[in-house]
Amino acid sequence: MMDIALGIFALAYSGLVLFTVASSLRRLFPPVRAAVSAFALSVTVHGATTLMMGDAATLAFFFWAVPHALILPLLLMSARRQAKSTGA
Repeated sequence: MMDIALGIFALAYSGLVLFTVASSLRRLFPPVRAAVSAFALSVTVHGATTLMMGDAATLAFFFWAVPHALILPLLLMSARRQAKSTGA
């Protein structure tokens, strides 16, 4: 039961981080570029921190990589919809 709760937390946290960073970058870049930049920035930061975990790095990597991979299509779909509506 706790594994499911942790998975849901990781998915929610990843979504919150990616959409917030993409929203902030939207002021500097077009929507799709902001989404891809937010994803790359988040993967870089989380990838670097998981490498510091030592023996638990593999588990930590999957704890953050899987939710990021699940959120990416939603983030890109939202960015494409914004790009069409704003003409950016």
